[in-house]
Amino acid sequence: MIIVRYGEIAIKGGKRKEFEKKLAENIEKILKRKGIPGKTKILRGRILVDAPNEAASIIAKTPGVVSISPAEVMEYEEIPNYLKKVLKSFNPRSFKVETQRLDKTFLKTSLEINKEIGEFVVKEFGWKVDLENPELVIGIEIIDGKAYVFFEKIKGVGGLPVGTQGKVVALISGGIDSPVAAFLMLKRGAEVIALHFDQGTNAKKVVERVVEILSDYSPDPIELIVENHFEILKPYVSVLTKIQKREWTCVLCKVAMLRRAVEIAKEEGALGIVTGDSLGQVASQTLSNLFIETISVNYPIYRPLIGLDKEEIVSIAKRIGTYDAFLEYPYCECPFRPDRVITQGKITEFYLIRDELRKEGLL
Repeated sequence: MIIVRYGEIAIKGGKRKEFEKKLAENIEKILKRKGIPGKTKILRGRILVDAPNEAASIIAKTPGVVSISPAEVMEYEEIPNYLKKVLKSFNPRSFKVETQRLDKTFLKTSLEINKEIGEFVVKEFGWKVDLENPELVIGIEIIDGKAYVFFEKIKGVGGLPVGTQGKVVALISGGIDSPVAAFLMLKRGAEVIALHFDQGTNAKKVVERVVEILSDYSPDPIELIVENHFEILKPYVSVLTKIQKREWTCVLCKVAMLRRAVEIAKEEGALGIVTGDSLGQVASQTLSNLFIETISVNYPIYRPLIGLDKEEIVSIAKRIGTYDAFLEYPYCECPFRPDRVITQGKITEFYLIRDELRKEGLL
């Protein structure tokens, strides 16, 4: 049996049962997708998953899960005999017993259980008790009159269950940032559709791998939509060339992608666009350029990385597994990139460009 703990869901008031049910459904879905049998049972403060221990690492990636513990279930009186057998494979210099009594009708308190089981272990194995920094923690949870005994707590991703916050379209490039932005939206309970603007040179294969990794954090495989980057950008470049404003290409490239993303979002019933923008990181992500890009589309744009620096983003990418996929991304030089790019676009100049673009039906 695997004990699943959640945190934020517990404070959702009238939505709590709905969120618990969604989390349990998501766990069953992702296990089924991985070919692992698993059945959930919802309790107050816990979800029990009847599944083999190999399911633990998969469940830990499910948004909404704070921590999990593969556990053995038994009568309380059976704990000493069970520990006598299994603790032979351990050789810690110190230990402690940590009990949570979810079933308050159980006659013994958590402190009494800690003391009783701790004394047994000391007597049987001679190990030292260390309540502050033990090498081994013997975990016990009392649930529905039964004892659940475990020896590890695997950290989950936390957050909210996917599907409780609606749907978004996430722009996914082959870079480090955008997959992290998509992950953070999954973690906050949003269902993600991935949108990639392909520049060729086998970049699509890397993005497919990134989406596959992100799908480990989603109950359903993430849908990937691929558009031709150059076909989307070409008419904008044509106008900029005509009015001799090619230095605006990178800003208008972002506008073109956002506007196509909005069309897809409306088709898919998505409630916004997600980008990997981090303030000031590159030319198109200065505050003035982000302002111009934002007012060019009449749709919500979410930027979960906006206040993070590169080191923080890389740390998350490594933790979730997308960083290594990025290292395989082939370098692609955009044929439309100008010699000079606008880093601090002036809104008055943009309005003049916008008028020309509108004549061509582009804005």
